[in-house]
Order: sequence, then structure tokens, then C-alpha cells
Amino acid sequence: MTEQSNIPAPAKRFGKGDPLYVQAQQMWVILTGFVEMRKYPVLDEHIRRKFCDLIAYSELAELMGRAGMQNTLSRQLGILGRYCVMNNLPPLNIIVVNKDSELPGDGAVLREGKTIQEEMKAVGEFNWFDVRPPTVGALRKVYDHAKGH
Repeated sequence: MTEQSNIPAPAKRFGKGDPLYVQAQQMWVILTGFVEMRKYPVLDEHIRRKFCDLIAYSELAELMGRAGMQNTLSRQLGILGRYCVMNNLPPLNIIVVNKDSELPGDGAVLREGKTIQEEMKAVGEFNWFDVRPPTVGALRKVYDHAKGH
């Protein structure tokens, strides 16, 4: 065994040219951290107040390094929502909303028989740090399935 084989692969970074399912993985990381951070009382109150139950499309786009591109996030959020529903998880996509209406877009994914408000509450109450992030491969399968492949 060579010394080279013990070196881990270099870290990958998210970028502007990433496929939709890779962007969905980036959203998972951001949204699960967003939801969980507001639960920890050890954080300074000022910091916790910045985290609420909902995040605007524009705020998510900015956190993804895609400021001004909030109108291009619906397909990625759909992948994320479908992944959650397929795994009986509250759909993370539901907390990403229009800043004025505080409602998700028309394409929001919900579990059968659930309302938007029920799903928003479920997302906030769920322990997201208990679930491993989906792999790019898993999200690609969701994407391909949605496209009819």
C-alpha cells in the first residue's frame, strides 16, 4: 500500500455550474442547518432571532452564492421535497417562501393529506441532525425519476 492511497480525496466545493441535484444537496446542508440552529438556547439571543421558521427564496439564493437568482430555485427545491417525501421526512422545501406572502411557491411538495402549515411545523420540530445528508447519487435518482427516466 502506498502512502498516496491513505490521502483522502480533495474536498469538493459547490459552484455555479453544478447540476440541479448537486444544488439540491447544497440546499439540504443550508436548510437543515438553518432549522436546527434556532433550536439551541446556548446561542446568543441576537443570533437566534436571525433564525426563524421560514427563509426567503432570495436569502437561500444568497447563501448558495447565487444572489439575484432566487427565481431559478424551484426545480432544485422540488428534488429536495420529493426526496423528503419518498423517505417519509417532512419536506424541507416548504420553509422556503416568498418574502412578502411568507408562502412557498405553487410547486411546493407536501406529504399526502398534509397542509402547508402542518408541514412547516413538522420541519421545525424534526431533528435534522439525526439524518445523514442525501448523496448526490440519491438526489440524481429523484431528479431522473421526476423527468420520467
